[in-house]
Amino acid sequence: MALAALALFLLALTCANFYLARASRHAVHWNSSNIHLRREGYTLKVNVNDYLDIYCPHYNVSQRGVAEQYVLYMVSYRGYRTCDPQLGFKRWECNRPHAPHAPIKFSEKFQRYSAFSLGYEFHVGHEYYYISTPTHHHGRSCLRLRVYVCCSTAADADDEAQPTEPDYTLRPNMKIDDLGNALCWSGSQWILEHWVYKPLGIHHCRGIMHHMRSL
Repeated sequence: MALAALALFLLALTCANFYLARASRHAVHWNSSNIHLRREGYTLKVNVNDYLDIYCPHYNVSQRGVAEQYVLYMVSYRGYRTCDPQLGFKRWECNRPHAPHAPIKFSEKFQRYSAFSLGYEFHVGHEYYYISTPTHHHGRSCLRLRVYVCCSTAADADDEAQPTEPDYTLRPNMKIDDLGNALCWSGSQWILEHWVYKPLGIHHCRGIMHHMRSL
């Protein structure tokens, strides 16, 4: 039973890679040298299930001078216009400018449904706003980013018809068919790289599960 459950879990991961390849990643280097972040109005357009990758300021150990550090917030439109972090909540903190090997990266997935009760959900046609406050000085310099969530993908349409709460707990006496249904009907699978849930196309998943049961 344990081996069968593991095999189905790995199969779900493999199946999801097909959909993951269709998502885009948008890189933003969050520092004062990025002129786009220093002016109001810069908008990044993303699709549902795309990723925003925020790269924090990074310096070699040998580099001297003040290292930029920021606290990033997701705020309301008013908070974006006035650069007021009190009109939102803290999202990330860029506080390791001398991190070894590479800059610290934070990722936001623009998903419609979150598998976590505290997860953030994004809606098509809406704008979302990020700002930062510096911690390396006490000035009022404001970096800001507006993100517009544009469109859905064909794969998302399958999941949107019947959004259900995921069920990933293996209960005692759970049969292999029940596990397959839980994996498919939850519409989610575990992406280890980002520790978030990624929607699966239900029809593709069902076909694979049916094939596995016939072996």
